Amino acid sequence: YEGMAIALMNMGATDEEVDVKRFGKDIEKVMMGLGQMQPEVNAAIMNDGSVQGSLGFDEDEITNVLLEMVDVTENNGLKLPREFGLLVKQSLYFDRYLKILAP
Repeated sequence: YEGMAIALMNMGATDEEVDVKRFGKDIEKVMMGLGQMQPEVNAAIMNDGSVQGSLGFDEDEITNVLLEMVDVTENNGLKLPREFGLLVKQSLYFDRYLKILAP
C-alpha cells in the first residue's frame, strides 16, 4: 500500500509532503473496508424459465467507506476532483433520506 501512496504522490495528487508510511496504512484501511463489504446476491427463476438476479450492498457500509476515503484525503493532503465531492454529498443525502422515509 505504500507503493500506492508513492504512486499517488508521484502523480501530483498531494499538495504537500506526506508521511508515506501513514498514507500507506490509511490506504490499506480503506481497501480492507472495501474488501470486507458483503454483497447481497439474489437469484430467482421466472415463470418463463429465465433467471433474474440482483446485487445489493448495505448503504451504511458504503457510506462508511466513503467517509473513510474523505478522512484519508484530508489527513494526507490529497486533492480530489470536484465530482468526487459531489458524489459523496449525494450519497450522504440519499442515506439521510432513506433513514427519514424508511426508519
